Amino acid sequence: MRIVSRSAVQRSIVVAFLVCGTGAQAEGPFTKSRLFVNQSMRHDVGRTFGVGVNFTIAPVKAAAKKAIQGYKNQYPAESEVVLQAAQYVPASELEALRNDPEGVRQRLTSVSVLSAEDRQQIDAAFAQYGSNARYVADLLLIMQEPETAITFSLEPFAEFHLDFMDIVVTVPLAGFVEDSTEFAMGNIGIDLKFGDAWGETFAFGVTGGLQFWAPTATTRANALGLANLQWSPRYFHEYTTVVPYLVLGGDLNYVQLQGSLSYNMMERVKGTPDYDRVHFLQWGASLSITAIPYIVLSTELSGLVNIMNAKAYDNLVVTAGIRAVVSFMDLGLGFQVPVVQQDGADFASLNAASFGSPSDYNVIFSATFGF
Repeated sequence: MRIVSRSAVQRSIVVAFLVCGTGAQAEGPFTKSRLFVNQSMRHDVGRTFGVGVNFTIAPVKAAAKKAIQGYKNQYPAESEVVLQAAQYVPASELEALRNDPEGVRQRLTSVSVLSAEDRQQIDAAFAQYGSNARYVADLLLIMQEPETAITFSLEPFAEFHLDFMDIVVTVPLAGFVEDSTEFAMGNIGIDLKFGDAWGETFAFGVTGGLQFWAPTATTRANALGLANLQWSPRYFHEYTTVVPYLVLGGDLNYVQLQGSLSYNMMERVKGTPDYDRVHFLQWGASLSITAIPYIVLSTELSGLVNIMNAKAYDNLVVTAGIRAVVSFMDLGLGFQVPVVQQDGADFASLNAASFGSPSDYNVIFSATFGF
């Protein structure tokens, strides 16, 4: 009987792993072109079916619930509508009117989304406040010192890579870490992607697609729309969203360049948001280094542009990360920071968090497995 040494067995296992990881490795242009945030080129991933998950951690800023309740207890006269109106006003404006109660009243009642009844309630509240400016200072304290609430998203997905089209179905879940961890349902989405590429040493490709996000989210999920505005159609529960997009790319073997443009059309189908329609453009540019076997280093620039009722979306973010890619697996870790971001008052129409504003950074983890 032949005895096989332990070292020989170990070498055999290593060889088998490499064969499994590389023998079916996808070949052709734009291999390893998957990105963290921007739309990416359609390419051969070396498998027909895959499952995975995107996981993000984002410390969203929001006013402390205890502070808001304390304000309501201290100023019971129509305090709720006063707080509602204040969310639409930059704190710097109220700071300038700290010793001018009448000026504060005029500024709050000028908020365009308020109803006539809301304005009457604010007038009634200020009639009781009189010349006491202390309530303004207390209100500013809530606005200027929001607590940081840890939120996260968990987005399992399934992908199908057919000869003529890729299909991805995503089920977003919004997570909240408070006394205990809780989840809220997001908007279920489907992504249909088409495209092709030409060339070898230098390849050029074009990809087009269409996303649809069904209005399956619950009210609380709106807070996650602040964490990453590019992904907000996944969490704003009042809207269904259609997103046509186009991607252009160049693959120079060791370097990949991609540019994308999409048009997000959010249409109200339930609830009573301030706007029935929210439309914005999203553009992206990315540089990926693919010279290291099985490793991708990428940097993405992502911008949003207001088209209709989307002032809060005028922003710019940078995402950098690393991915490990073989035929049956794709693992990624990315970090995202805003370069340009709007004032927190611009987000009052778009979220359910009191005085909420986007986080200063996001951590993104993605994992895909398939065969």
